[in-house]
Amino acid sequence: MTENTQAENPQTGEETAKSMVIQLISHAGMSATDISEALGQRVSRRTIYRWAKGESEPQQVSDLTELSKLYKQKCSA
Repeated sequence: MTENTQAENPQTGEETAKSMVIQLISHAGMSATDISEALGQRVSRRTIYRWAKGESEPQQVSDLTELSKLYKQKCSA
């Protein structure tokens, strides 16, 4: 059995903030600071860690949109 590292939202089939952050850190080699800077520093490094742990989700649709764009840019083949 293979392990799926990309956790999708079962209702929409879309990547969750948690899975996108984990992929950006583990596969794209970005740090939480890198991700924060790429998002225009609208969210703190600590908030990025909270997203990665699943402790919170982006509160602003624009943050989720920008995270998704970054994920697609850095992690899509």
